[in-house]
Amino acid sequence: MTDKNAGLAVLGGTFDPVHYGHLHSAVAVRDLLSVDSIRLMPSYMPPHRNLPQTSASQRLEMLRIAISQYDGLELDEREILRQGVSYTIDTLRSLRSDIGPQAALCFVLGFDSYRTLNEWQRWQELSDVAHLLVLARPGFSAALPAEIALWASDKMVDEASRMMESPCGNICCVELVQLEISATEIRQMIAAGGSPEEMTTQGVIDYIRQQGLYRC
Repeated sequence: MTDKNAGLAVLGGTFDPVHYGHLHSAVAVRDLLSVDSIRLMPSYMPPHRNLPQTSASQRLEMLRIAISQYDGLELDEREILRQGVSYTIDTLRSLRSDIGPQAALCFVLGFDSYRTLNEWQRWQELSDVAHLLVLARPGFSAALPAEIALWASDKMVDEASRMMESPCGNICCVELVQLEISATEIRQMIAAGGSPEEMTTQGVIDYIRQQGLYRC
């Protein structure tokens, strides 16, 4: 039986709606880091993208429904409860306050988000609070802005599991096979009268229908 790490891993997003791509990645990260659970944390108001089409409470409920079928996936409501613009550094400092100074804290993000890190609020403070686990598709490569590359140069580690041995400060890029699903595609399909059975859970689809979401 694999020993579990006591650290905390967090995957954020708008989840508008949550789909199998989110869930598949969360499970893969849970297993990669050997943690008991990974928290999925919906943002209230993302600072770098369009506002979600659905309310915070609706996105929260869809996520709650979806993760109920998975072991080791948990819901973190702090950004929804805090309201306002969801700055990652504020969220990570809140999580750090909860778990204490010695526990490992790992923030999970995609490579596309990582490439725009220098546009984030107080982005250079992120590694003072947490590790960053960057998910890239196999074979994908793209240049980082020089500012990010220089900042990350002395923080990179080759093995993701090493990050759970210390509280914060490291960055690891891992190749992860990700399902080719997007929330935009789901919303467009529903607006056109389709049904995304292969993209998200039946419980989420039922909720979308009951609430009349994404119809226009």
